Amino acid sequence: MPNLKLFTPEKRKTVSQRSDKIAAKIKECLSHELTRGNFPILPGHEAESNPPAIITITYVDLSANLRNALIYFMPLGGIKKEESAMFFKLQSYYFKNVIAKKIKLKFIPNIIFRIDDSFDYLQKIESLISKI
Repeated sequence: MPNLKLFTPEKRKTVSQRSDKIAAKIKECLSHELTRGNFPILPGHEAESNPPAIITITYVDLSANLRNALIYFMPLGGIKKEESAMFFKLQSYYFKNVIAKKIKLKFIPNIIFRIDDSFDYLQKIESLISKI
């Protein structure tokens, strides 16, 4: 039967246990810093130097060579997403410094913050299902 290949899972990105552990450590470090709330005040950006809402780090995705980290976040209640993105953009050097101090790595990954839109997608799917 030639059509049996349709039901085989697609190739997934292989993730090592080491990268999983490092991603969990990065998430833990950033979450701890967000709860601590002691951020440097940047000249000219005093208003954006603190987070505009309570923010949750939802997921950390590391590249295979551990050089780049995509960090997904979501503000509580889904409000002030753009202000939170601006906060992370301004404080990215501070968070990279925190990772360098807390985790012993040969290379500190470049960090990119992204808004986690999976919650919006989940609400859209739930609303579609409730209409049925």
